[in-house]
Amino acid sequence: MRGLLHVASSCCAIVAVCTTLALGCSLLLSDTCIGQVRINEILADPGQDWNGDGAIDFKNDEWVEIVNGGSDITSLENLRLSDGSQLTFRYGFSGFLAPGARVVVYGSQSVAWELANGWATAGLSLNNAGDSVHLWHVTASDTTLVDSYTYVSHEALKDRSTGRVPDGGDTWSIFDALNPYSGTTPPLGTGCRPTPGIVNGCPTAVTASTWGAVKQLFAETGRGAQPNGR
Repeated sequence: MRGLLHVASSCCAIVAVCTTLALGCSLLLSDTCIGQVRINEILADPGQDWNGDGAIDFKNDEWVEIVNGGSDITSLENLRLSDGSQLTFRYGFSGFLAPGARVVVYGSQSVAWELANGWATAGLSLNNAGDSVHLWHVTASDTTLVDSYTYVSHEALKDRSTGRVPDGGDTWSIFDALNPYSGTTPPLGTGCRPTPGIVNGCPTAVTASTWGAVKQLFAETGRGAQPNGR
């Protein structure tokens, strides 16, 4: 016997499809949470081996990151990436994205997806002089724009990325540690490295120290303490 069990969450409907009680249920997520998925960071002009395949390639090492900025797990099955003014899909997502999680799509993954779907292998095709990146929700009956960002040339120079700070927020900044930007035209540089797959921003610096210095610090702290908190 087959039945449906709807479990409501804050923005997503979770549907458990049950064949029998003995066999259990499989969970399906509706597409009502797609609005919480946003384009989060873009690197258009790679000068390093960003995808880790051992080679530096202008097409394969470009990347786009998306983030789930909401509080619910989201299905990515019907989401597609495109660039520029043409509705030519560069990549199709699959699977699910947990709250706060990110997915990075490298140009090499885009090429593989295009090849598998019989499309020209242009990769992500991010223009170094400026371009637009679009995230679409595609069904049999409708194609809906979920999110988009248009970057300009100073955001896309060699090994600079541009991204939201904080993740999923409304403000864009340049991650320019590898190629500093000193201009005054927004978005401005942060001095941070590009951050594919991790939180946007500069990591907290860790200062190296010796064990002796650490013991001395604790000894000095202990001398300042008084019994019974006095």
